Amino acid sequence: MAAEMGGLCLRSRYLTQAAIASCPALIWIVEADLSRLEQAGKSAPQILDVINPPCERDRARLTEQYRAFRYLFLNTESSRHYLGDEPAEGWKTWVVPHHHCNFRDWLLPESRLAKPKVVGYLGEPCHLHDTEEIREAVEKMGMRFISIPSRELGGYQKIDIGIAWTRRETQRDTTRSNIKLTNFAAHGIPSVVCDYESYRGVDRELGGIALIRGCLKGFLEAIDQLARDEELRRRFSRNGANAQRLYSRQAIAGRYQSAIDEIRRDWRN
Repeated sequence: MAAEMGGLCLRSRYLTQAAIASCPALIWIVEADLSRLEQAGKSAPQILDVINPPCERDRARLTEQYRAFRYLFLNTESSRHYLGDEPAEGWKTWVVPHHHCNFRDWLLPESRLAKPKVVGYLGEPCHLHDTEEIREAVEKMGMRFISIPSRELGGYQKIDIGIAWTRRETQRDTTRSNIKLTNFAAHGIPSVVCDYESYRGVDRELGGIALIRGCLKGFLEAIDQLARDEELRRRFSRNGANAQRLYSRQAIAGRYQSAIDEIRRDWRN
């Protein structure tokens, strides 16, 4: 995203004061070097991209980080509830969704929409819960289940019905990013996903692209429903294709730029 916006992405140890002074804003990812923050803040507004709010064991340490910032980028509005007490002047926050990875504008072919054969997950294996139960259910439906490592982004082209599933956990469900659902949608892949706040947001914006479920039984039933309903698959695929534009790197860069422009106006005051 830095390159998309004409910026630089680098480790903090390579960050010079001259570089800070020349940039419209400095975005720290997850953690900041607090010893440099006050001086850096004299030259450019300082923004923290929280990514995922910390679990309980890390919360005390990172709360100090959050309170040092005025401006935050978040995955969801609910993420604010997990950041501890606000600083005296309060936070100003912006929700910026994740861009998709379909850089070649590939779409699921008509023949595979008509007769799906592969139900697939792409990501870290530990982030798909109840894998064996899902595999067994999918095979009983007469389809093949595949799990593809997160770095093999071309693997989306092997999937006819996409899935993303984790057992319910309030903080994760309300703070994780939209990335998997957005990637399925941008490839025109109909999907069944768990009930994340960010997923619901993408589904609303695109007019319906997935079946969203909150329990394993309902999740497996939804895979079967989607596998049987061709018109539903086609509708999800048509709507999802709009993600290629709405969640492109260029579009998300525009959201970042709009936020930075607003932040700079506030920072000058």
